[in-house]
Amino acid sequence: MQTFNPYEAPQSAFADTSTESDERYGPWRDGSALVTLRDSHLPGRCVKCNAPGQTRLHKTYYWHSGGWYLLILFNLVIYAIVAMIVRKKCRLEASLCAQHARRRSRLIGSTFACLGGFVLALVLGVVNDSGPLFLLAGVAVLAAIVLGIIAGRTLYPTRIGERYARFGGSGREFLATLPKFRDTGV
Repeated sequence: MQTFNPYEAPQSAFADTSTESDERYGPWRDGSALVTLRDSHLPGRCVKCNAPGQTRLHKTYYWHSGGWYLLILFNLVIYAIVAMIVRKKCRLEASLCAQHARRRSRLIGSTFACLGGFVLALVLGVVNDSGPLFLLAGVAVLAAIVLGIIAGRTLYPTRIGERYARFGGSGREFLATLPKFRDTGV
């Protein structure tokens, strides 16, 4: 049985860079959610398929409660200011296997290609005063937005608290290797 020692030196979530999960310092699974300590490293396995990781992603995630979206009904600028104030931040380092890293790179490349197509169609539409080119520009920018959201969403925060962060988007194979979440008091 471990006892709490108030004089013990604090332990960092970054101290252990092993590729395995730890009962005390995580990460854990809670149903289909990935639970981590805020600002931590995930094991060196792909978060999608649990294959050995080849690419490390260092990302900062932001989250705020969904109720703040109601401010958009009043004013978008007020919402943006309030969201910047109330949001919570979490840094996470995760791995992707070669296959999922290539897929992510292709999606990011497709996003930039769609943005280039938007600019080209918009310029040609202005020069030729062509309605169909303006329509093509609109389709290209919508495709870029959708692809950008998909490409940037390897993991996504569902809640960030004072101690823990919960994420969606990880694969069942990866989650199956993690211990079940229980509040360890860390």
